[in-house]
Amino acid sequence: MTTFKLVVATAMLIAFGATVRAASLTISQSGQHFSDHSASINRGDTLTFSNEDDVSHNIIVVDDAEHESDLGLQKPGEKLTYQFDRAGHFKIRCNIHPGMKMNVTVK
Repeated sequence: MTTFKLVVATAMLIAFGATVRAASLTISQSGQHFSDHSASINRGDTLTFSNEDDVSHNIIVVDDAEHESDLGLQKPGEKLTYQFDRAGHFKIRCNIHPGMKMNVTVK
């Protein structure tokens, strides 16, 4: 594709309001463990935590500055979603089950 055609195609996408959608990744919780120990996502992406255990969890998101976001009590079968609005390194843990931990890198 020539440079001119690429510029025209880009301009058309902008003119017609094309948007880039954030991605969503689902993390299962089973056996009092997260399905993934780490994840790498982009700013604006979301993680959905799906409680497949028969016990409740309490998901905490901790950023680089040690600020905590408490997602609240998550009963069996429930899903919680958290959007990462800035880049950095985050630690995810369950406030009830100390062995449940994962790291998230947001680009």
